[in-house]
This record gives sequence, C-alpha cells and structure tokens, in this order.
Amino acid sequence: MTVIIPLIDPLIDTAVTDIPEASMADTAATGPGASDPNDYVASPCTRVCRIDGRTGLCAGCQRTLEEITLWGGMTADQRRAVLACLPDRRRDKRRLIRWRRGEGP
Repeated sequence: MTVIIPLIDPLIDTAVTDIPEASMADTAATGPGASDPNDYVASPCTRVCRIDGRTGLCAGCQRTLEEITLWGGMTADQRRAVLACLPDRRRDKRRLIRWRRGEGP
C-alpha cells in the first residue's frame, strides 16, 4: 500500500475551505438531485486519476483527494463551490510548470 503525503506548493494553495458542511443525514435527504433532478452538477473527472504528491491535486481534474472522495455525497451547491476553484488551480498549475522550466511567470 502506498501512502501519499501531499506537500502543498505555495503557488498552488487553493484548497476549498468554504464548502458548506452537511451531515450524512442531510446529504441523504438533500443530496445531489434529491430535491430537484434538474439541479444535478456533473463531476469534472477527466479519467486521468493521479494525485500529485507536491500539490495534493488530481492531475486530471485538479480536485483534492478529499473533494474527490466526498463528491458523491455533496449537494449541488457544494459541488459548484469546488468547480469554482478549478480554473484558478489550472492557471496556477500552468504557471508553476512554466516557472519550473525556467520560462518565467
């Protein structure tokens, strides 16, 4: 068994901290699509599932392991909060790659 301990890079420090917490009972009663099937929020998974040990983010979708694990039980609003962070994470990742290659900011 391999244990990955993420080392957060200061250039990519965009963990979602403002996701409203829901108890398991709340999630079961009001989970994704439970009250409104038209309010479904699809997963951003790209099927490139590999957690980067430096950033703690999936190389494909840019979510944290915690966000990936909790996705199925999140409400639509919680999912939208995660999705809102992904563009900045992708931008920061591209910036970090350029910096590591010596291409500047």
